[in-house]
Amino acid sequence: MSDPDATKLKWCRECKQEKLGTEFAKNQVGKNNRVVRRPVCKECYAKKKTIDPKLRREYVKDNPAPKIGEKFTCPICQKTKTREHNNEICLDHNHKTGKIRGWICGSCNSSIGKFNEDISVLERAIHWLKGTLHVFF
Repeated sequence: MSDPDATKLKWCRECKQEKLGTEFAKNQVGKNNRVVRRPVCKECYAKKKTIDPKLRREYVKDNPAPKIGEKFTCPICQKTKTREHNNEICLDHNHKTGKIRGWICGSCNSSIGKFNEDISVLERAIHWLKGTLHVFF
């Protein structure tokens, strides 16, 4: 795996500080085995609440994720997919409180994360898509 970005500077989406690439956790492997790092530095990412393991077990017991080969309809995008990989379905939760919201597709989970779970940003995105967001330059 090549990681040429490890020594480059990168801006943290949360704290808005420029930091070395090594201060951002590896997130996945991209095209040509390129390492892709999180958009949030390790320090800011550590502040996000995770799902309590006990609550996760209880939730999954009562609301199991579809197994590989089973169909799943995402409650947000309403696309029905046959689950082929583990990371296609995510147990979504509030990163401020740790409260579980439920199973959604990986694409919707990533999108919510990219909007930083900010309802006002999502509302502006809706207005943008409708052509009703008035921007003055």
